[in-house]
Amino acid sequence: MKARWGFTALASVAVAGIWLPAGAQSAMELALAAPNEQQEADYRVIAARCGTPAFEKAFFRHSRAAVAAGLVSKGRDPVDVEKSIAARRRSPLVLVATPADCPSQLAQLKELQKKRSALVGKTRGRGARTG
Repeated sequence: MKARWGFTALASVAVAGIWLPAGAQSAMELALAAPNEQQEADYRVIAARCGTPAFEKAFFRHSRAAVAAGLVSKGRDPVDVEKSIAARRRSPLVLVATPADCPSQLAQLKELQKKRSALVGKTRGRGARTG
């Protein structure tokens, strides 16, 4: 009898995904967008831990521009994405164990900045009106 209830509970949970109310569906969408936002939060922490204050400030500006352009989470309000990123910041010691890891991390962030600069420029150009 217990096995039957266990199966029923599992079947209910599996089917519940189909009949979720609108609020729960948006929560699921947020959970799916979380990996990009977590990665963005990690990038910002690494920039703060490894970079100079000037690099951190520049990277943060570029990161915010990427969020505003929709490069981090497409189709979501940039303000909500920024709040999510701020809430997901982790300890710098978790992300960069030793200062010896910093040069490779900074090189990765600089490469990311270059790629995004080109993409942010393209997305800004798309929405601009001429005339």
